[in-house]
Amino acid sequence: MRTITTIILLFLALIISCDGPVDPGRSGDKLSGYVTHYDSVLYMAGGYYSISVYNADSINPFNRVPVRTDSLNLKTRDWLYETPFTMEGIPSGRYYLAATWSKYPKEPNEIPVVLGTLGCDTVVNCSNYKLLEFPDYEGKFRNITAWTDPAKRLN
Repeated sequence: MRTITTIILLFLALIISCDGPVDPGRSGDKLSGYVTHYDSVLYMAGGYYSISVYNADSINPFNRVPVRTDSLNLKTRDWLYETPFTMEGIPSGRYYLAATWSKYPKEPNEIPVVLGTLGCDTVVNCSNYKLLEFPDYEGKFRNITAWTDPAKRLN
């Protein structure tokens, strides 16, 4: 009886010392955050507001075709536009993130207009962009401040 009790206690100690179950959906390929647009006038003719991921290992990344671009559905809050975004399926790599304006209808190999970047927001001559590395298991929100006027492009 003492042997069975000892085995049960050792088994329970082993189970307690192990980490909990790992979320199988947490693959590190998710990118979330907010884009806050300064201006209050939207420019919807011929395009749409978007969020774009650029390859950080290329020269002049914001003057190249992004790795991925998703549309934004702008939401108003207190006289400005604060829009949540979520991108899933980001492949492994090093990236920069930008709030963009893309042409509609979509053109092949289009380079979207950059309206704000993560790390520099709307500063024109800034080169201190925030580098994102994937897979990313931290799950932090990435927030960008951007213009709404495509004429204030940063690229």
